Amino acid sequence: MRHNLREIIGLIIWWTEGTKAYKDKRGKNTWVYNVDVTNTNPEIIKLFLDFLRKDVKIDESRLKLQLQIHKGDDQCAIENYWSNLTNIPKQRFTKTIIRPQGNKIGKSRGTCKIRYSDKSIYLKLDSSLKRLLQKN
Repeated sequence: MRHNLREIIGLIIWWTEGTKAYKDKRGKNTWVYNVDVTNTNPEIIKLFLDFLRKDVKIDESRLKLQLQIHKGDDQCAIENYWSNLTNIPKQRFTKTIIRPQGNKIGKSRGTCKIRYSDKSIYLKLDSSLKRLLQKN
């Protein structure tokens, strides 16, 4: 299977900045298969979303976003920034995590986590990544 450049970039972002499947910590004998990418760089987030939307063709309504900011940051402004940048409405944001005061008050846009929960998409991306890595 041939990969286009956007797909290669998206898979590499997921490989390096993403969360891999993990065992549920709530005591269940199940695995969690979220397609997550966390980063502070808006360009990385935009590239990954472009890949999900155009190549993976996700169900947009299942796409979630979570922010991690520091105490003293302007939460409303940061949420508006990421909502506008990602084209994800704030209604699909999960609870913003507020950490103790950082050293760059007012200069940070926070850390953005993109989450798409779908085991079949996770397995498809995992398989595509393995094929891509085996070619080289």
